[in-house]
Amino acid sequence: MSGCQLFGAVTPYETINTLQKDLFPKANELNINTSAYMTIVLNHSRISDEDKSFIRNGVQWLNEEAVAKYKNSYTKLSYSQRQNTLKSISREKWGESWLDMMLTYIMEATFSDRIYGVNPKEAGQKWLGFSNGLPKPKEALL
Repeated sequence: MSGCQLFGAVTPYETINTLQKDLFPKANELNINTSAYMTIVLNHSRISDEDKSFIRNGVQWLNEEAVAKYKNSYTKLSYSQRQNTLKSISREKWGESWLDMMLTYIMEATFSDRIYGVNPKEAGQKWLGFSNGLPKPKEALL
């Protein structure tokens, strides 16, 4: 994403953080750090370079759509404008796939084991009244 003037005002992680709050506000309410989970995903060797590129490109395309519709980056839009931008990209094949991927990672973070550090109080599990299976992981696999 370097070389793109659009990102001089906002980082990809700021966009992802805002997006994740818009897509699943309950995770934020439960103090689950979905953005930190995305940092793990984007830096892990088990995630394909293709998937990492798709995530990064999706952030850029989301911001481009926000600028095209409202002349501002996604994080600078009102809640209503962000929701309209999400509806707009969801009608595109790339947007539907990208939003699905982002929601998948949000759910992974929300129900992850405390070993990953993004859900240290297992708030997602408590919210659903669910107990993780045993044995618990001894090391993070992602």
